[in-house]
Amino acid sequence: MFIIGVLMVVGALVMVAAGIVGPEAARPGLIGGAIGVGLAGVLLTYLDAPSNREKPPTGTVKGKATIIDAAGTQGSVSGYQMVELTLEVWPKGGGVPFQVKRKFSAGRLGPVEPGRKLDVYYDPSNPKKIDLA
Repeated sequence: MFIIGVLMVVGALVMVAAGIVGPEAARPGLIGGAIGVGLAGVLLTYLDAPSNREKPPTGTVKGKATIIDAAGTQGSVSGYQMVELTLEVWPKGGGVPFQVKRKFSAGRLGPVEPGRKLDVYYDPSNPKKIDLA
């Protein structure tokens, strides 16, 4: 989306140039369109700028986890039941997979079924510290 936003801004500049050197009758439409396209492009560029993307928590790395087992537990968070998951975590870029048990709010997970894959962050020095990406 970042690239599309940049291209929209460039397109808006071309429309302004065409409005300035083009026929008098087309000028209001071209400049008005350029303003709309340019503002939309700036918004897309800002919202998807690389600096706005979520960064992993300090000291953690990203991995893929597969739900091996799920069980409901006592308690809830914001009205969602707590679920204890047994996950098999595969480190990004290879490495030895490991299993970990962790409780999550079902509201953060969506469908909970064995075999489903999740993106996670984990602490390599303490793999039991794991959270959803």
